[in-house]
Amino acid sequence: MIHLLVARKFFLRFKCFAMIIYTKIEQVERFLDLPQNVLHTAQKVESYYSFRCTDYFLELALENPNGEKILKQVLPSLEELEDNGEWDPFGEDGSTEHPYLIRRYTNRLLVLSTNKCFVHCRFCMRKRKWKEAPFVFQDFGFLERYLKAYPEIEDVLISGGDPFTLPKDWLKSILSLLRRIDTVRIVRIGTRAVGVAPEIIVEKAEVLKDFSPVWINAHFNHPVELTSEVATAVKALLKAGCPVNSQSVLLKGINDDYDTLRELFTGLLSVGIKPYYLFSCDPVRGVRHFSVPLEKGIELMKRLKEEASGMAIPHFAVDGRDGKKIVA
Repeated sequence: MIHLLVARKFFLRFKCFAMIIYTKIEQVERFLDLPQNVLHTAQKVESYYSFRCTDYFLELALENPNGEKILKQVLPSLEELEDNGEWDPFGEDGSTEHPYLIRRYTNRLLVLSTNKCFVHCRFCMRKRKWKEAPFVFQDFGFLERYLKAYPEIEDVLISGGDPFTLPKDWLKSILSLLRRIDTVRIVRIGTRAVGVAPEIIVEKAEVLKDFSPVWINAHFNHPVELTSEVATAVKALLKAGCPVNSQSVLLKGINDDYDTLRELFTGLLSVGIKPYYLFSCDPVRGVRHFSVPLEKGIELMKRLKEEASGMAIPHFAVDGRDGKKIVA
């Protein structure tokens, strides 16, 4: 159970203007009334899969009646250790000769900017990267040579980790490079910052406006995440000439019901984000307890198509070694 009043008093007293990223369960224990067995379990799990969460996202959980839906996304659980799925089910590692460049499609390239995130989503498809030493992609010369050697690559996705954890100068460097390559026609950034650290987006948008359009693939899973701060962040991105699409994951016990999904996708539209993908949960080690049967996802999509605005309907997709397949 969460002691909302106690938590709110703590935040009002101690919250500062600078963003805080918590990296240990013991740092947030004082906000949450966790039973000792739950606390000990979380601490055990975080020794395998580390914990990370912004003060903004944690406060959002504490303020909202549906806060448990937020906490489930970030709090370690014993189920993560009971899963023996694959580390890299999609064959990302080794898809190119560079460890931080991933090429699963002929015309697209993914740049792993870093393995640092604002939040460690417990269902992360790249959970394996949490165990690696911190890195930042700096091999811009190799990237430029690679893109010139493969002119069929027209779409570059800057992902991670989260590119928005990196300094403005890093963003300027990679975006300048990509804009110098005539064959690169589409530039995208995959991020969860819009929903978990919206206060940093205005600053990042100032960089992006010089390279627009830069397409933003923002990650949202529950309507609780759509706040006034998010709306402000999206406005800044749109003003900078950066269209914003959403990517969501269908998660057991978090958003696997019609009402939640309809409110999420309609809410995204209302703040200027086009719902683009709803992914079936990936078969990654430490993640499968979030999985929802594919048939249920298809049924939910069928009802959404019948009853929700057409603009609010994302593609329901399953990822695999051969790429994404849209199933509804």
